[in-house]
Amino acid sequence: MSSATDDYNKARKGDNASFGKWIDYKLPSFGRLAFQLGVPVRELPEFQRFCLLQFQKELHQIEEDQAEVRLSQLMLGQLSQHKSQVESSEETNVLGFKEDNDLHRELQNLEKEQRIAIVFIHFHHYSLTATSLVIEKTEQQIEELITVGMKTIQEKLNLNQAQLKQRFSMLEKSYHRFIPPLPLEQEVPNSLEQEVSESSGSSPVPQPIRKKASFRLGAAFLFLATVVGASFAMNEQPIESGKSTEQQQMETITDEKLAEWRNQYEDIKKTSPERLGISSEQYEKLDYVKRADEEMELVFSKKKVKSLKNDPLEMEATVNRLFRQIETPQGMVESLSRHSMLAAETEEFLINYSVKTDELRSYVDKLLMKYQQELKSTHVMGQLSPEKLMAQSDNYPEELQLVVEALPEYNLFVISHINEERFRTIRDINQLHMQQPIVGNPIASPFLSWLSGDPYMDDSGFLWPLENITQQLLSMEQALLEEGIDSSLFDAVDVAYQQMFWQLVKGSENTVIFDENGTVKVEYRDAWNRIASSNPMAYIMLPILEEMEASGWTASNSYEDLEFHHLSEAVDMEKSGELSNKLPNGNLAIEDELVDMKDFNYSRIKDLYNSFKTSYDLQLLAGVPPLDVLFMYHYANHIEDPKTQWYLLADSPFKPTLKTYLQEWQQIPELTEKARWVELSAESFKQRIKEKVYIYPQVNMDEFVERLDLLLVTEKDQIWQIDYRHFENYDLLDENQKFVQRVENLYQSFAVDHEQKHLADGKPGEIAGVFFKAVEKEDIPTVKQLMPGLDMKDEEFPAFFEMYSLRPLTDLTELTFKTHFAPFVSTGFDGSVEIKYEIDTHEGLFQQHFFMEKTEKGWRMTNMNNY
Repeated sequence: MSSATDDYNKARKGDNASFGKWIDYKLPSFGRLAFQLGVPVRELPEFQRFCLLQFQKELHQIEEDQAEVRLSQLMLGQLSQHKSQVESSEETNVLGFKEDNDLHRELQNLEKEQRIAIVFIHFHHYSLTATSLVIEKTEQQIEELITVGMKTIQEKLNLNQAQLKQRFSMLEKSYHRFIPPLPLEQEVPNSLEQEVSESSGSSPVPQPIRKKASFRLGAAFLFLATVVGASFAMNEQPIESGKSTEQQQMETITDEKLAEWRNQYEDIKKTSPERLGISSEQYEKLDYVKRADEEMELVFSKKKVKSLKNDPLEMEATVNRLFRQIETPQGMVESLSRHSMLAAETEEFLINYSVKTDELRSYVDKLLMKYQQELKSTHVMGQLSPEKLMAQSDNYPEELQLVVEALPEYNLFVISHINEERFRTIRDINQLHMQQPIVGNPIASPFLSWLSGDPYMDDSGFLWPLENITQQLLSMEQALLEEGIDSSLFDAVDVAYQQMFWQLVKGSENTVIFDENGTVKVEYRDAWNRIASSNPMAYIMLPILEEMEASGWTASNSYEDLEFHHLSEAVDMEKSGELSNKLPNGNLAIEDELVDMKDFNYSRIKDLYNSFKTSYDLQLLAGVPPLDVLFMYHYANHIEDPKTQWYLLADSPFKPTLKTYLQEWQQIPELTEKARWVELSAESFKQRIKEKVYIYPQVNMDEFVERLDLLLVTEKDQIWQIDYRHFENYDLLDENQKFVQRVENLYQSFAVDHEQKHLADGKPGEIAGVFFKAVEKEDIPTVKQLMPGLDMKDEEFPAFFEMYSLRPLTDLTELTFKTHFAPFVSTGFDGSVEIKYEIDTHEGLFQQHFFMEKTEKGWRMTNMNNY
């Protein structure tokens, strides 16, 4: 028997202390429900006190499984005694966000029965059956109340169906953050007791139906609450499941089998506290446990068993879902190998898993904060070390030690908080990601990718570097736009996507976008530019970026006019196909074409080529198919016409001047000799970067030649050009080449005083050569100059060289530098250098890659500790 049940039974016998313990963890949910139903905040303490007094008077005759239903009934009976919140201006900013306060206000404006039905179904996840017990309406009447109420709110706020759903998701999160005041803590005067008695007599409240069922009250689901909808327990829709041998032989469900299932459920509950490293009392307080207990009562109720008496397969599937709901996160993962689960059940499984791990993550994070003082010993080189935390867990207080050692059972691991001097936890989904049917489900992968980094922000700001945040926003948007994904599983992703975007653009108390001069900080300029590489976010950001750049990054009318709902509207327009006409190059039509290179002689583009060559007027290319521009570029290479090639290259930060290009030009391999065919279609890779759109034609080759691997780009008027990529290749075994001598000269000059003027004319590949020459000479000061950000003692560098296979220049057989296709802002990886070297003549050549970036001082090696 659980401690909660013990407390309740003692409370029924008049033990006030036990009643206080039993009601304690219910009070926040109880207060939130009252607030949602319309009780003003200032009246919540008195309102709760009245209801609890009356409940305590009836307690002796109320079974525990009827208690929360009765509490709800008492609350509704007392509700008519209080003013509606809409009559009080004090309620306008309780929830923090204007959008949430607006929606809450419209909820209060509804007719009382509509409001009650919506609150119980949408925010407390009662089933229709459970709600009908509380408010004495038929299920059909409740559905009608909800339909009319939701339509009224939708019309009042001018929202479409998807927007309404998203707003309800965000409102529920704000409700969960709301901490209601507690009931008045004072002795009850006789007059008040009399008043309660008279109030109860004048406003009769229906007595609870004597039916053994318990219903959850007030358990908020945090981020994923709304995707759950009604409790899994209340879902009477059958779901196909795999058949066990035993159930195939069973024609009906026996009492023995029911008892066996009940025992299995109790065994899971009995072992879970120890597996999680917590007390049984704490375990019973977990929302997921309470929800599972409620479902268990329904699954094994007489009504349910009777309905499935002759359908053992469906009953087994229902019981297996019940087991997954009561299991720990690790137990859920392991259950997939014990009990078959069809792909159709994956969504429910993932929702259950995400809600459960979110609750447990919150519990562990609070515990880590509780013992912050004890965890100060985990500092390594001035930073908190998760590895040290795990390694010395036996030094902590027992409460913390048990949980830290049990983290694999939680499917959590510890990381350092990016903004505060403390630890936090995130989900470890690696095992789950490899399980069937998860691994074969097309919507599971993007969802788990999002889940692995959740949460992405808290009250302190973003919890990941801005580069990660922008990349995650793009990934989330891609998942939301994916054709065929129409799953409630992604409701939470949608909410997070909008909130992350809003904070990235508008900021918050701890996410400061503008510096002390009122100028957008450089890191946010870069982040805004990065997210303008997808249609919905580009639609919003392009006018903001244009106006901000024109003002010196201080002002934008479009920025001031931006509202929270604009992003969801842009996503809707993208899904419907409306957005393309509102974006530059949004309505590009790419015709499918496959060109066989056998006997190809460029005749199709020669007239256009000769015409273009006379003036190099790019308008001559307006509307020309992109493959024809590609063939013009290769024809220029074929006839050794580098000047025309240069004009066919799009402008970029790395494109050299015409003079430099002509001086350094080298012919690339011949397309007609290396390629079998060239293909471009509507399905080819396409990427927006602000106003520009890039496409990637497929060049099919027997042996891959990187110089033929090109992108085309258009910025306006459907004028396609070749995306410029800088490329250098040096064969260091070629005795006739001058690269080594050039590097020697640059090194000798630069190593003296490290003045940038010595490298001003150096190519990126040559500067990389100077770096490897410094490695060869063990010239630590020069290495530091060419790889900024290295913060280590000189004696540590030999081990650093060995760790990253930094070879002496004399060991290299080949060095290649190339720039990368990347957004217009620096990612820190603008280019890369590849080296080849020999360790043993019998083992062949080894390859090693290093990133380079273009800094204010020129090209430099990127600090490998930052990779």
